[in-house]
Amino acid sequence: MPPAPSPAPDPDAPEPSGSGSGSAGSGSRPVPACGDDGAPEPSWSDEEDGAAYLGELMAAATAGEELTAQDISGAGFGQDGTAHQLHPGPVLATLVHAATTDEKILATLSEDDLAGVIVAVRRIGSFAAWAELTAIREFATRPDPRRSAPAPDATPDAAPGAPSGPACGAGGNGARPRARGVDPRDPAAAVAGLPGRPKVREFAAEALAPDLHLTWQTAADQIVYACTVAARLPVTFAALRAGKIHPVHLRIAEDETAYLAEKFLPEADAKLAAAAQSKTWGELRYYAHRLVLKLDPESALRRKNEARKDAHVRPFREASGNAGMSARELPPDEVLASWQHIDQRARDLRAAGVPGTLKELRAQAYLDLLQERDIRTIPPSPGQDPRPGAPGETGETGAPGETGESDGPDDTGDPDDTGGTGESDDPGESDDPGESDDPGGNGGPGGNGGSGRGPRNGPGGNGGPGAGKPAGNSGPSLAAQVTLTIPWATSQGNSDTPGEAGGFGLLDPETARDLTAAAARHPDTRWCYTALYPDGTAAAHACAPGPHPEGPPDPRTLKFNTVIRGPCDHAQAQAGYRPGRKLRHLIAARNATCTAPGCGQPAARCDLDHTTPWHLGGLTCPCNLSPLCRHHHRVKQAQGWWLDSPEPGVLVWRTPTGRTHTTTPTEYPI
Repeated sequence: MPPAPSPAPDPDAPEPSGSGSGSAGSGSRPVPACGDDGAPEPSWSDEEDGAAYLGELMAAATAGEELTAQDISGAGFGQDGTAHQLHPGPVLATLVHAATTDEKILATLSEDDLAGVIVAVRRIGSFAAWAELTAIREFATRPDPRRSAPAPDATPDAAPGAPSGPACGAGGNGARPRARGVDPRDPAAAVAGLPGRPKVREFAAEALAPDLHLTWQTAADQIVYACTVAARLPVTFAALRAGKIHPVHLRIAEDETAYLAEKFLPEADAKLAAAAQSKTWGELRYYAHRLVLKLDPESALRRKNEARKDAHVRPFREASGNAGMSARELPPDEVLASWQHIDQRARDLRAAGVPGTLKELRAQAYLDLLQERDIRTIPPSPGQDPRPGAPGETGETGAPGETGESDGPDDTGDPDDTGGTGESDDPGESDDPGESDDPGGNGGPGGNGGSGRGPRNGPGGNGGPGAGKPAGNSGPSLAAQVTLTIPWATSQGNSDTPGEAGGFGLLDPETARDLTAAAARHPDTRWCYTALYPDGTAAAHACAPGPHPEGPPDPRTLKFNTVIRGPCDHAQAQAGYRPGRKLRHLIAARNATCTAPGCGQPAARCDLDHTTPWHLGGLTCPCNLSPLCRHHHRVKQAQGWWLDSPEPGVLVWRTPTGRTHTTTPTEYPI
């Protein structure tokens, strides 16, 4: 075949470093000679010939020819070879694709070439990460076509290698914009102080999240990160595009320089971009930390003060099925004093003869202090698990239950809190957040739309019961703040189908029964039941009035109401704007979480939204009601967004980009 022209020097030409491997300079592709080990050896010695040879391979691949093992070996993946020096681009991608998708070719490569292929894949991955961040930044900062474009900022030209888009020149005060009172998940607020002052259009994260299968919060984080690295670290960001560093190197550089003053950024950026090309992640972290402290010692204090605003305590599910609790960003002196208190309490327990290692007794002391109890004064119950951290001592508000549900789906609380409210038997009482179809209404994360009553009695109690037995007064008392989704057969010990605790995760059968017993001990607990179709979706729902300290009542004694699916005859429609308690429960049983794509906010914390607004003739009916968290309630009302419900429980969202995403009723574990 005639020789093809050499590829353009950028991005696919070899880097100008050393002679590298080459090819025969003209005509058809030659067959490289073989070395002593039988592996093909490249026959060129000139970089220009190597580039010409790669051009021939690209022309052959474009023409539909299959590349051979000899072609790939001759491309120069070995150290200092031509392909080894290529920037990520079409040529390198074509060679890697040919080398890795044909097992016969891969098996014949020398170890030197194979290592080179692996390194090439890593360089392509770095480019792909750069391309994704660049495209995310463009998507988020592109002016909204439905709004008049603001006047462009007068900023210096971007540094070489920085992506296109709004300029990334100097400006700002150099500290990460995380002002008190500003929602850190709002990308527009988070990037407001960046160099170049990029402007993120409203609800860009929400429009992008469904296509990436992310929550809107994670998509917002990606937008903020993409804008931040392009504006603050253009040289390091360009090194990622060239495949010289790994995406983790960029993440480390961004994190370590987050509070570095603006005037020190250019020097830090250049040094970190160079250092990252030869350092491991741990080495770069150490180098970056030391560099930042040397350039700007005051940045350490800024970081500590800002991070302290994110102090929090949260429970979580361990991979083992047990639970954990963590507290982050607390004052060091308070933490050390608290740890000393826990340690001393553990030693006191050991001195009192409580069995267990000191490590186990620290866990017991931790739980005792949190629940204001003293294990030394509690006689163990028969069958009690004496180990610290036994299941059933943590959780938070979640989705409505299949059976054995603590709290009703309508009970709500502050999204930033771990509690809802105990359910009232008064049918006229409304505990859910007030829904508003008024676009100007109050909303946003952290708003409290609940009654704020809380449980009458805090967690307490002693000992631990057997599964499915009358609880008495022993064992932890689980306040009516946790939604338990537990199959009836599991709660009775007749099935091993797992349960679920809202905001916590899946529960093995033993833990599910422990939590059912713990919920029965609390006076604010109410029991709701949801009968399921074979596909796991809700078919009917019933609530048992009053407390049942002896355990969940037999569902066969209750009256179930149908959960409407398919065509709706409006038989369950109500005349008023606010749905009553029974209707709220039916909706929350059908859709146990916010019905926006990717949102897992429990229905108990959501507004019940009229898909067609009430003031425009929308009915208060199952076919026109669905749970929306306060954030997505605002999104639905924003310009360019459209929401439709073709059948009860099925929501079709259309974003301002014209893309559609559909959510369907909850499928419970069966």
